[in-house]
Amino acid sequence: MFYRLIYSILRIIATPLFRIRVHGIEKIPENRKYIVCANHKSMIDPVFIALALDRQVHFIAKKELFEVPVLKNILKFLKAIPAQRDGKDLSVLRDSIKLIKSGKILGIFPEGTRVKEVKRENIKDGAGYIALKSKTDILTIEIISSYKPFFKTDLYIKNLVKVEDFKNLKSKDAMEKIMDETYEKMYENHKFLRKV
Repeated sequence: MFYRLIYSILRIIATPLFRIRVHGIEKIPENRKYIVCANHKSMIDPVFIALALDRQVHFIAKKELFEVPVLKNILKFLKAIPAQRDGKDLSVLRDSIKLIKSGKILGIFPEGTRVKEVKRENIKDGAGYIALKSKTDILTIEIISSYKPFFKTDLYIKNLVKVEDFKNLKSKDAMEKIMDETYEKMYENHKFLRKV
C-alpha cells in the first residue's frame, strides 16, 4: 500500500518533470522473478527504475543511507537491503537470494555507487553470483538522462541475460561472463552517443 502510494505520487511528479520515456516494455517478464540491473549516475536512478516497472523493486542500498533519519524509515518501508560499500557483507547475498526465491524483484546497481567514468572495472560480480545461486535471469535497464528538469530521460529495457546460457561454465567464469553481458547492455546506447 505504501509503495503504491509513493509510486503514484512519483509518477505524477517525475514523469513530466524529467520527460521520462520507457523503451522496450514488452521485454519485461510477466509473472516471474528477475533481477534488475542498471547503470548509476544519480541518486534519482532508483526512482526512474521503479517508474519503468509495474512491480515493486527491492533495491540494495548502501548502509550509510540507513543512518539518515528520515531516509532510513523510507528505505525500511520499501524493504531495501542494506549493504556495505566494500561488497564484503555476505548477509546481503543471502538476503538477496532469499528475497528472489520468495518471488520478489531485486534491484542492483552493479557499479556499487554512482560513477562518472564508464568502464568494465567498475562492475562488481555480486549480481552475477546472486543470479547463478538463485537461477534468476537479469533484466538490464540503461538510463540516459541529463538529470535536469524538463530535459528528456530515456530508459532502455534490454533482452534478458539468461543464466541458462552460462550453465556449462565454472561459477567464477559464469559470473564474469554474465556481468560482461550486463555491462554491455547497460551502456549500449552510451557507446553510440560517444561516437556521434
